[in-house]
Amino acid sequence: MKQQEALVGVADRITGAEPLQPESLGFSLLEYGEAAFELVLSNLVDEFPFLWNGREYFVGCEPEQFDRLFCWLVRKIFDFPCGLMRPEADLAKLLAVAAALDCDDQLWDEIHRINPILPEWVVAALAGLIKESHVDSEQVINRHYRSDSYAREIKEDIANKDWKSVEWIVAQFWMDYRSPIKLQAAAALHRYNVPLLQSLIEGEKDFFEVASYTRHAPIEKIMPLAVASQNWTFKFWAFHRTITSPNRNLKSYPSEWELLLQEASKNPAEWPRWLSVINEYPSRYPQIQEALGSALAQAEGWALDMYVSSISLITPDMARKPVASALSVFRQRAPLKERKRLWQASFDRWKDWGFDAKDKSKHLFSISSSSLDYAVIGYFVECLDAKQRHELIEQLRNRAILLEQSWHPSTSSAMTERFKLASTYQPLAQAELACASQNDWHIGDSFSTPPWEDGSLYRSLRYDTDFDKPTFLTI
Repeated sequence: MKQQEALVGVADRITGAEPLQPESLGFSLLEYGEAAFELVLSNLVDEFPFLWNGREYFVGCEPEQFDRLFCWLVRKIFDFPCGLMRPEADLAKLLAVAAALDCDDQLWDEIHRINPILPEWVVAALAGLIKESHVDSEQVINRHYRSDSYAREIKEDIANKDWKSVEWIVAQFWMDYRSPIKLQAAAALHRYNVPLLQSLIEGEKDFFEVASYTRHAPIEKIMPLAVASQNWTFKFWAFHRTITSPNRNLKSYPSEWELLLQEASKNPAEWPRWLSVINEYPSRYPQIQEALGSALAQAEGWALDMYVSSISLITPDMARKPVASALSVFRQRAPLKERKRLWQASFDRWKDWGFDAKDKSKHLFSISSSSLDYAVIGYFVECLDAKQRHELIEQLRNRAILLEQSWHPSTSSAMTERFKLASTYQPLAQAELACASQNDWHIGDSFSTPPWEDGSLYRSLRYDTDFDKPTFLTI
């Protein structure tokens, strides 16, 4: 039997099993942190080597011993005495055993199958243990940064909820607020008393303590809690954990993502914080783009403007497709008035960007695209008519003729102007194609040759004298 499969169906297997009490746990815990867990785990592994997580398979009688240990743990939890002076200490030891037996957050589901009612004094002790395992953000930051100015800067970023600036801190400091025992306590409350756990979260203001809830809670239980929560710090970091989890088998949460994004888009203080993270590199989060597009379809104008301004135009081409995915959903579900607003804002920003070559010191030597190309196509299709699009193409043609008749400071300058015209033509050509064929808007990797370019080697070599081969012929 594989070790990671040991908990599957264990609730059914232990019927009639004789509990196996560890002989190595005859001591009381005074602390509940990492050191306490390591002590319990070390003793358990010495007594039961198969609990070492480096093992992949059980052999011999080990599966039976595992089941009997689980049986002992369940009995101890449900026979937990009432009226102890320090119930958290005794319960913490049991939770450390639970952590040693658990795999992929399966343990408490099996325990709940055996008995769906947990004694109220055990529930109270679980909450008390979580409270006593409270994280102190001030202490965590000061432990890592001796520079007062740097520590103060981080604290200010946290106080201002600048999630883009502190995103890396949550991962970097994980070991400082990690507690396997606290994880088990939270997992137990998720099964037995969600309102109590939610009350612990709602009133919490310490940044790392809130972050610890998102890291210690069973990941599939986080999103319903986040949707119901009024704690915006928790809402964001719960959302963040589900979209950044390295677990490839993790299911997606499109409904919860959409609800949270809708709620954030109605909050002027929160919306830019969320966008600063999810739109810095949209290609990191392809799984949320449909939910984001649906949220945008119900957003107010100011929220649409913020969305457009949050997207970096100078970005790898891989960002174009995720943004297009979001905007294609927005296009299907948003009213025409709101679509036009987003297309117009995107076009204005794209036009002002000038392919990042407005400065005379910057040059363009190939056709350039942007993350907002889909929205720019939207502008040409839904904000202009056929006559206006034709007039724009003629303006570009006339600029190309003027380019041929003008003196330029350098070949680079001439090439830059040439490729600006060709780059401007690309979304316009795609818009013309979409209107003519009624096909979906396309932002593929191929380019369209402008009508003023004849594609001849002679014309290309007029500009490409410094290159090994004519660049424009590769379009």
